[in-house]
Amino acid sequence: MVVDKAVGFVGVALVVLLMSSAARAQPAPNYRVERTPVAGGADLLTIIRSQEGTDDVPLVSVLRDTLGDDVPENDRLRYVWILTSSRPSAAQRLVSALPFTYFRFRKNRHSNEPPKPVLDLASPAKGVWKNLLGNGAQVLWLDPLGAVIRSSTRSYRGNAGDGRRFQTFQTLSAMEGLMREQEGQPFIEEPDLRQLYSRLSLSSRMLGGLVREESLTRFYDKQTLRIEQTRDHNWELLRQRAEMCGLYFDPIPTPDGEVREVLLWIARDDLAERRGHKFNGQFLTIANPWTDDRLINWTGYSQARYLDSENHFVAEATPGGKRLDMIPLALYSLEYPRVPLVLVDFRDGLKPKRRELASHGTAMIMSGILGVSRFSSLWVFAAGSVLNFVRAKHGAPIDSEARLEAYAKAHESLIVNSRLDPALKIELLRRLEHLAVNPVENAAPDQAVGARKQYQALLRSAVSPNGLQATLNRDRQKEAADENRSTAQRILVAAGRLFTRGPRVHAELDLALRAQVDSRRRIDYHIRFLSEVLASSPRPEVIWNTDEIRKSVEALGGEVQAGPRASRVIAQVLERTEDARLYVACLRALGNSSSEQAKSILKRIAEAPDTSDSIRTLCRFYLDGGDGEPIAILPGAL
Repeated sequence: MVVDKAVGFVGVALVVLLMSSAARAQPAPNYRVERTPVAGGADLLTIIRSQEGTDDVPLVSVLRDTLGDDVPENDRLRYVWILTSSRPSAAQRLVSALPFTYFRFRKNRHSNEPPKPVLDLASPAKGVWKNLLGNGAQVLWLDPLGAVIRSSTRSYRGNAGDGRRFQTFQTLSAMEGLMREQEGQPFIEEPDLRQLYSRLSLSSRMLGGLVREESLTRFYDKQTLRIEQTRDHNWELLRQRAEMCGLYFDPIPTPDGEVREVLLWIARDDLAERRGHKFNGQFLTIANPWTDDRLINWTGYSQARYLDSENHFVAEATPGGKRLDMIPLALYSLEYPRVPLVLVDFRDGLKPKRRELASHGTAMIMSGILGVSRFSSLWVFAAGSVLNFVRAKHGAPIDSEARLEAYAKAHESLIVNSRLDPALKIELLRRLEHLAVNPVENAAPDQAVGARKQYQALLRSAVSPNGLQATLNRDRQKEAADENRSTAQRILVAAGRLFTRGPRVHAELDLALRAQVDSRRRIDYHIRFLSEVLASSPRPEVIWNTDEIRKSVEALGGEVQAGPRASRVIAQVLERTEDARLYVACLRALGNSSSEQAKSILKRIAEAPDTSDSIRTLCRFYLDGGDGEPIAILPGAL
């Protein structure tokens, strides 16, 4: 017995030791979510980057209005703050309005005031109308004033837009990392993360704010699938070209195993053996390394690497590993569409930046100086489209926004990458920083300092009665009032708010207001869920849990304020389902509804020739004003 206990104790100790060793072997998460309660019934959720050797950096905050309870059905994500994006100084604004000033203007002053939200998830269309108004004013009013006004205003608006997009793309990269490390995050669910990711991604598109809530899931799935397909395509293309040219393909995995960037290396020993060798640099866009004398006398960064018999990089202690002195040639992004994008050229550091300068300069000359646009000169637009098509076919990276996205995501990915050699990481980040051509874009250290200060100001606003709490109350009253207004009335009221401070909420009306908002949000939640179910499959019960679908249907049937929209969604579920219990639950929900549309649906089902007698009797029971459900009919219906 004593021996058995001793053996059992040793076994338990070994298990604990192995588990602790495995836990230590796992990399620490790079991102975490911090929750701060907000007075008035809300949470401030902040995604924070944890970086070894430096203080944590808050990246993005989102306000989640919970109405003061723990029920997820009535929660709503509201305002989004990108904390690394600070308000540009007066000097930055002035420099950004000067054409052809493509350099970063250092900012030393940081504001201690709460930042302005970049997006309202409850009203994403606001940004669409603002952008359309700004573009219309530029084309109709500012462009005709001459080349000076046209070039300066276009330069200012272009730099401001690129700055916002750069910060948005960096935030999206951080959110992708958070979703891959989602396990153990206690404060934010994956559906909320997907909604936030989709809305931020759509905010960089002209009409992205008009996408409906029900379509966000499909957009997210398409977006992630497109990114994965682009990575796979560029991986194979770059790997094959590297092998053909005698170069070494080295993917750079993030701590969670994702690969976004790839390094190409050349062995110092191969330079003498293959001196003068032909080089087909299509899709690589780098100069021939076999005729480059700079590599023979290379004094820059190099690294001792080990290769196995199949020329794969292995650890130093691997048996049979061959030691080579490797020189880096270029860093590529795998997320640029169609072809890998060169972000860093170690032999020609100005080459990627010359590409950006040429792109921005050409656009400024055409649109700012000459006043030529796709609307004013169709011939120029047609000729430019043909030229860009031919260049893209030959691997030229002509999409400026996609280049900016690749640059921003690579920068964020390298910052949190702990697997790289520290000296190589510093060298890559330094060269990426050199790519900046926007005067309103701050350097990474300045972004971190500004983010911390803005986050502290946002935390102070969270506990202030005149801060986020007052904003919540005004938004809830507006949300409740808009439910009883038509689209035209909402537009007129929104225009009137430009000249007023908005509605005020009295303390005695707060509870009644919360109850009204709570009911409407529950209805919207279940309608969105059922719409997503219907969009995913012709048969709802094939992919989704039938009990969850029935729960949403019954919840809508019990809401007095559920109107014709809810009846239409329930009717669609009823038409598609083959589950008897779900079918009867839909009939019950339609029978409890007071809308005329629900009554017409029940009448149509009752009059259909193929309807069973039990279902026909149940429909007539509800049409005659019956309340609840006759128990005698239910067994026959099932």
